[in-house]
Amino acid sequence: MKSINKFNTRILIIDDEETIRDSFREILLPRKSDSKSLEAASAGLFDDDIPAPLKQRSGSLFDFELEEAANGQDGLELVQKSLMENRPFAAIFADMRMPGWDGLRTVQHIRKIDERAEIIFVTAYSDYSIAEVVEKAGTNVSYHCKPFSVEEIRQIATKAVYEWNKARNLEELIEIISFIRAQQWQLDALLHNILHQVSEMVGSLSAMLAKRTDENNYKKMMGIGKLADDEIARKYLILLPDLIDREIYQSEDFAYFQVEKYGILALFETGGQSLKTEHTYLVRLFLEHSVQAITNLELHESLIRKEKLSAVGQAVGMIAHDLRGPVGNIFQGIELSEEMATANPEFLRDMNRLMRSEAKKALTMVNDLLDFTRNSELVKSPTDIRPLLESLQKSAALFLEQFRIPLQIEMTSPFYFPSDASKMERILINLIKNAAEALHQSKTPSPRIILSIQKEAGGFCFRVADNGHGIHEQMQEQLFVPFATHGKKGGTGLGLAIVKQFVEAHKGKISVETGSKGTTFNVWIPDEM
Repeated sequence: MKSINKFNTRILIIDDEETIRDSFREILLPRKSDSKSLEAASAGLFDDDIPAPLKQRSGSLFDFELEEAANGQDGLELVQKSLMENRPFAAIFADMRMPGWDGLRTVQHIRKIDERAEIIFVTAYSDYSIAEVVEKAGTNVSYHCKPFSVEEIRQIATKAVYEWNKARNLEELIEIISFIRAQQWQLDALLHNILHQVSEMVGSLSAMLAKRTDENNYKKMMGIGKLADDEIARKYLILLPDLIDREIYQSEDFAYFQVEKYGILALFETGGQSLKTEHTYLVRLFLEHSVQAITNLELHESLIRKEKLSAVGQAVGMIAHDLRGPVGNIFQGIELSEEMATANPEFLRDMNRLMRSEAKKALTMVNDLLDFTRNSELVKSPTDIRPLLESLQKSAALFLEQFRIPLQIEMTSPFYFPSDASKMERILINLIKNAAEALHQSKTPSPRIILSIQKEAGGFCFRVADNGHGIHEQMQEQLFVPFATHGKKGGTGLGLAIVKQFVEAHKGKISVETGSKGTTFNVWIPDEM
């Protein structure tokens, strides 16, 4: 869908009387004229022999853009032209009694090519009842009988233009969002918002999104209001198999909209009401884009699984090769230890330390691969930062000692925050280890690592900074790519990929700042369970 470049105030007037069209123009496009000209316009529009004195005109909210047609056929041609030029009319005023096509027949033709324009019938007489108008022209029309005040015409035009633009803005927004490659928690937020929008449009307080299974049963994906309750939702889910062939269904109790395997059901807590064509159109649009967003997520997750499997397949050979080193060293150390066990106790102790170190390398490789492929679910709980940091310091000390790099921790005051403590520690350990390896490899003089922690509005920020030479520009784009080791010796290249995976699982964000004076990894975790 092409977007409208600006707020659309285009209005079409269809009336066979030139004086009426002139009157609309005078009222909606007032010049700096005196009140007498407006009174004359009012008289022309409303067939008043003696126009009532008009109050001083209030400032117009919009600068309307008007076009006019003397009959229904010309009006239809203008609508066709406006759509081809991507300059649709927001509102169409149509007289009911006209030679040739009357107003109702004109609108029926217009509705075949434009379901979105707000239609306003303005007439003193009509050959149709309101029920007939709704049946033939749809519920998205207004029917107003003369006489009116000038201000009423402005208000009707303003309301119609506002409603059209509001609907288009919603339409564009959900279309854009539906094509975003969202994660599950982002999709949940989108669907929750869509259910609220649908409820508001149809005059409901409760709605749910349902999905049809292969057995033609339905399950609830999400619900708001009363339909958030599974027991209440189940009472309506069992009715849906009978509505499989219905795109739209309305009863006194609920309205149901269906696209493919998905449907939105909204309850009428205060009794049924007639759904406007525009609202029906928008609800279906919401549902179509909800389906698109769900499909995109499923395809994205499927692609990620395939990418992971492909990456794991490519890495098996590499990891198997890398495991040969530490495992071979362990076996060789065991053999030598057995030979030298009694003759040289000091050699035995050194060999045990070597085997322990090699075993840890092998275990780290295996754990990295498992962590990356499992994508295990988070178990969040209120986490005390103090014991987490104590455990972190002990773990970090084991590898920082060999590089002789100090770790400095800066924190204003202790706090609790919602997280999976073990995964949170792994995030920080991997970042600190990554910084230490980079400092050691670049032979940075007086190397140091600073972990700073602070509570911020809406979340918590963890920063791991080093004083190295920064990350090469070509490497920055692949920082979080699995198995990209950037020239480091040893390791799986999964450290930062695991960090990103764990941070996003916390619904958090990670960013990098790097330059000649050092690199800082910023991790933000939201304050929500």
